Order: sequence, then structure tokens, then C-alpha cells
Amino acid sequence: MKTSRFSSSCAVPRPFRRDEVILEQGQMNSSLYIVLSGLLHVRRHAQGRKVLLGRMGSGSFFGDVSIFDPGPTSAAVVAVEPGRLLEITGDHLRRFTEQRPSAAAALLSGLLELMAKRLRRTDDRLVDAIFWEGMMREPAESAAPRSPAKRN
Repeated sequence: MKTSRFSSSCAVPRPFRRDEVILEQGQMNSSLYIVLSGLLHVRRHAQGRKVLLGRMGSGSFFGDVSIFDPGPTSAAVVAVEPGRLLEITGDHLRRFTEQRPSAAAALLSGLLELMAKRLRRTDDRLVDAIFWEGMMREPAESAAPRSPAKRN
């Protein structure tokens, strides 16, 4: 994602340190973050375990849902190495849209394209998870003795 189009009035550069928690899972958020440098892990706590959902480096982004629908985050974002982010709030995005409408349209179009790809990937993973869970249950269910049908 190109970040050169943002002026300082439309985004805030934010450095981060190794092991710094950028967002906690469940934390309220209303900003979009673009990774300028460094490496981040996306982690989720589920059923008492930490699950690594992904790694993000330069050009990656997160908070894409929150900038349009502020609310609790679905995962934590933690720095693996130091770097820099660009934070864009809803107000920043509105200001950018007013100041540079064609650049904002290009940004939003690119953002929507990437969000659609993430959604498609998530749908595929969900279907795979449902399929494999069903495959794991089938043998156990088919091995269970069946009671004979009663005849009248």
C-alpha cells in the first residue's frame, strides 16, 4: 500500500519497539495502521492458547475493519522487531478525502481490494476447517453401534 500520498495532517507516524503491544485483543480501536518498517505478529488467544494468525512487514496493514466500524479488536498485534507505523484515524481519513479526493479514492479502492482478498482467504479457511472437522468426526460416528430398528 502506497503511503507517500499522506500529509502529516492526515496520518500520524508512530515508532514501535521490539515486544511492544500495538493493540491488545479486545481493545477498542478506530484506526487503520500501515506498517512502514519492522515486523509484527498477529496473535489471538483462544481456548487458553496463543495462536499466531500472521506476520506483517513493510506495506502490510491492520485495523481496516475498525476504521469503518470502530470496535474491539479480534486479535493482538505485537512487535517482533522495532519499526514504524502510520496511524490513520477516521478523522484523518475524512480530512484526506476532502483534501485529496482522487488520491483518497485510489487508497480506498486498494484497501477494499486487499480486504476482499482477506475475506476470500478467510472463507476458504473456514470451509477447510468445517470440512476437516467433519472428516474427523465421521469415523467415530460410523463406528458407533446402531440399534436395530424396531419392527411392528
